[in-house]
Amino acid sequence: MVNSFRIAVVGVGRIGVFHARHVQELAREHGDCVLAAVVDGYGDLAERVAAQLQTDQEMPIEVFKDVEELVAAGAVDGAFIASRTEDHYRDARTLIDAGRRVLLEKPLTHSVETAREFAAYLDGDEFRRTALMQAFMRRFDAPLLYAKELLDQGVVGTPFKIVSVLEDPVPPPKGYNSAGLLADMAVHNIDEILWLSGQRPERVAGFGSLLYNQQITEVKEDFDDAFLQLYFPGALVGQVTVSRNHVAGYRNETWVYGAEGVVHVGAFGADPLRVDVEVLGRRGLIERRDFALRDYGAEVPVFIERFGPAYKAELAYYIDQCRSGAPFNVDHGDGLRALEVAVVGSGALRGKEGGVEVNFSECD
Repeated sequence: MVNSFRIAVVGVGRIGVFHARHVQELAREHGDCVLAAVVDGYGDLAERVAAQLQTDQEMPIEVFKDVEELVAAGAVDGAFIASRTEDHYRDARTLIDAGRRVLLEKPLTHSVETAREFAAYLDGDEFRRTALMQAFMRRFDAPLLYAKELLDQGVVGTPFKIVSVLEDPVPPPKGYNSAGLLADMAVHNIDEILWLSGQRPERVAGFGSLLYNQQITEVKEDFDDAFLQLYFPGALVGQVTVSRNHVAGYRNETWVYGAEGVVHVGAFGADPLRVDVEVLGRRGLIERRDFALRDYGAEVPVFIERFGPAYKAELAYYIDQCRSGAPFNVDHGDGLRALEVAVVGSGALRGKEGGVEVNFSECD
């Protein structure tokens, strides 16, 4: 693998280890990258994960406790950051200041104030402006990409309502630190609606509850069930439903209502390894397409089971753009906008009658 793009995975907990394995798979498949390092300051986690991953590659995987050590060693060309949300800003900025472009898990930072500060910093320099890719994996999901293609073709006419549902069957794992249900969970749904519509909402209203999940977990969140309505210019609304309480299994669905029909992605059912995309018109079914997901074999987190191929596709895209020096099609501006809507939505959930106006930051 001559001149392979050397990648570090920063944070190798629940999701980071899968990102690392995807790097290794892409290295075997394309030979243009290599997992060069893992970074984690929690106990001996980095050492243990590196030892497990080392069996799948010849090049030694270096281990670091923090990104400062990583940068000082000059060991990598880029990084996938999956550290704790409160560490996103520090980790990403340290690497970017060292001349590395990064792929950063959501959300952009732990608060809208630091996200705005970070975005302004990134926009202040030509290199920094294109140095961060926000990891919104839904934009790389084959079923959702197909749905967007159908919308762009006008198959169901002009959309007037987009509905995005995400419901987990179990609480977050012990020790998890959530920035709040909307910032931690609904930010993906919000970005999906902004991406599919190509618009920004003017106002947000919603309702939130503490129902079942908070009775069975030590992980504290503001809500465990929420509904948001996003009001866009003209005759378009977006609706987001997120919950920790769907005990029957992981539910992930999207509907787009247009003047001539509906596009439906991902009906909840018995087979978690298949995603259906249906287009229904005034006279019934227009078309239907099934997407087979990857079977990871051993038990994996539900979001990996559904979006594993999308995570891998976004990583492959990140590598390609870094190697060619091209800009990313999803960046800190997208991350900031989704977080701003989530934070405004959190205010709406706390009972601000009539909804809350969204004032977006100026961000390239």
